[in-house]
Amino acid sequence: MNLIKPLTILTFVLIALFTSCNKDKNNPETVSGPFVATIDGQSFPATSTTLTKAKYVSSTKMLQIIGQPADQKEAIILSLFPFGSDFSGWNTGTYNFNPANVTNLKYLLSAEYNRWEGQGYQQWFMKWEHVQTGELVIESISDTKIKGRFHFDAVKMLSNGTFDPTSVKKVTAGAFDLDIVNY
Repeated sequence: MNLIKPLTILTFVLIALFTSCNKDKNNPETVSGPFVATIDGQSFPATSTTLTKAKYVSSTKMLQIIGQPADQKEAIILSLFPFGSDFSGWNTGTYNFNPANVTNLKYLLSAEYNRWEGQGYQQWFMKWEHVQTGELVIESISDTKIKGRFHFDAVKMLSNGTFDPTSVKKVTAGAFDLDIVNY
């Protein structure tokens, strides 16, 4: 009896089974939680359910997504501001950081990463003049819930308000599934 063929088939089945069950923590489609991301390849700390939120400010129609761990030593903040009088609400779709969206009276997307450094927060911002990578994708949105993903590069802001283009944080594999709080 030739056992090589059944063992070979069994080996391939086991390999396929284990690799298909292995979740890639850098792929936002396979990570779970209300808010996840990586900063320069390192996992963003587990977020607090009370500090992580999506806010909608009805007076300005601003949509803000905030991820923050319980110790409040880090934060990722994404903000969408509409422009133009024909704005009817945020929809599913891809939003990018290109300032042409402001010029064309569409929207402004901003993002930042903040980290506590003992004496204060160091801040990195998505600044088009220095870094041009990033987007926010709204996969689903209702009056009470928003789900999506994001990534962006952010450049460090110095204490004098200028930016250090040699200090860039890569925020990747971002995903969120949050209730929307109305203000």
